[in-house]
Amino acid sequence: MTKRYYWKNKRTDDEGKPIYLLKSPFGYISQDSIWTKFSDMSDSVTAFTEEEVIKWGYNPENYVKKEVE
Repeated sequence: MTKRYYWKNKRTDDEGKPIYLLKSPFGYISQDSIWTKFSDMSDSVTAFTEEEVIKWGYNPENYVKKEVE
């Protein structure tokens, strides 16, 4: 089985909030900043495989990833 991860951008938004990769209501991957801490992920943050991240044009090296348990 392919491992899934939460993806947090190494940069923050203009207000210092972390930026995560999220699944949009339309089914594509997008970035958004939210208040959720990386250690306490909410339902709004989606787990993706590295292949999905690359498919949507994001560079995995720009993110810190946390494996989904």
